[in-house]
Amino acid sequence: MSLVAIAEKDFQDAVRSRGMIALVALFSLLVAVFAFVIRPTGQGEQFATELLLRFFVRPFLVTTLVPLVGVVIGYNAVSGERESGSLKLLLSLPHSRADVVFGKVVGRGAALSVAVFAGFLLPAAVLAVLAQTGGIAAFNAGSYFGFTVFAAVLGVVFVAIAVGCSAAASTQRRALIGGVSIYVLFVLLWGAVTGQFLGAAGGIVDPLPLSTEQVRMFLRVSNPKTGVEILSNAFLGGQLFTGETVNRQISAASMLVFWTIAPPLVGLWKFDTDGL
Repeated sequence: MSLVAIAEKDFQDAVRSRGMIALVALFSLLVAVFAFVIRPTGQGEQFATELLLRFFVRPFLVTTLVPLVGVVIGYNAVSGERESGSLKLLLSLPHSRADVVFGKVVGRGAALSVAVFAGFLLPAAVLAVLAQTGGIAAFNAGSYFGFTVFAAVLGVVFVAIAVGCSAAASTQRRALIGGVSIYVLFVLLWGAVTGQFLGAAGGIVDPLPLSTEQVRMFLRVSNPKTGVEILSNAFLGGQLFTGETVNRQISAASMLVFWTIAPPLVGLWKFDTDGL
């Protein structure tokens, strides 16, 4: 129950913070503006909703803003309490270090998920009104709100990564540098970095019982941002865990689970090794 207690406290603190409220308002406003300005039209509600989410909301907002918010929420989870001295008090209570690390992942991840869902409510109202007044062809609420699940998952993954950095770092500054560096790598530089790696490691890949294309695909699904893109595309296309890309989707889902668990575990190991 110690993990649950820490998760509840972190959740409450996060959802009440002015920064979280401001981020929800900004995200909601931006998505609503996209919905109103673009006004997707097409042959049906699925086409209109999918066009807006897949080609405008996701690349311009979800896969860039949500991971950044995850880093901001998580980077000071442990390192901030270490610097303030409150970590000693927390550990003096019947909480293990694992409770602290994973409780903060659960609490702050849940807070970000609520923020993501809240951020999509105003745009949903805008789209519903546009559909009723003929501003767009139609609005598929099921696809729209289902897509928010994938946006929330992406945020939780980056919260977990940031909390792992926070647990491993001795200061908030180092934790922030670590979290932002991973954000830049995954969101901005992954294609260039993996391309350079494949070019330089051609001699190593060739003898392996794998083709270069298979290695390239593995590196692609290893990125949580790309994993969410693969799964959300399949969902919007009505082929989630079915069809020709099912193996790719399973690989992407597995990597999302890995990035949610592995960084906090590494951070916990460093946390245990360093002490306070």
